[in-house]
Amino acid sequence: MMRLKNTYYFFPKAIAAETCNKIIEIGRNQLLKKAKVGELSASQPTKRKSEVSFITEDWIYDLLNPYIVKANKEADWNFQWDWNESSQFTIYRKNSFYGWHLDENPPYKDPDKNFNNKIRKISLTLQLTDKNKYKGGALQLRWIDDTKKNTLQTVTLKEAKDLGSIIIFPSFVWHQVLPVTQGKRESLVNWSIGNRFI
Repeated sequence: MMRLKNTYYFFPKAIAAETCNKIIEIGRNQLLKKAKVGELSASQPTKRKSEVSFITEDWIYDLLNPYIVKANKEADWNFQWDWNESSQFTIYRKNSFYGWHLDENPPYKDPDKNFNNKIRKISLTLQLTDKNKYKGGALQLRWIDDTKKNTLQTVTLKEAKDLGSIIIFPSFVWHQVLPVTQGKRESLVNWSIGNRFI
């Protein structure tokens, strides 16, 4: 198991509200589908309940990549990565959630050289909704802390609910989104991929 000096990196209120609203508009205008778990063809309402669409706008990558580069360096991960997957726009309505999961994947088998034989290494979540417009829906991270006798650490990132905030973490870190109890939460998720760890 890889030991991490820092399990996540946080940029509070990094993206302006106008930009978040523009991303929301783009995401809502894409074809929204029920979210799946991994490569499963059907949704799994006991594991995940939300709606998603996918965005491939160059300006969004240009916006997010500097934060990914900085987090990767400042958190002392120094992961090799060289591409991003399509960004996932997600709507969590009342009672929507995503249970404990990892973003990591087996190496892609893809004719596109930007994807072939690569894995997800760095995950990013951008909060697009004002925290006063919904309740619940907090992002949690979980990991084994070997500095504290292998205790299980669970962190609820309340500050990550602020509009425009960015949270970045290795894709092999367990995380979940708690159920939304009121209103609607919208977010953008990005995965940076690279060669397999040796």
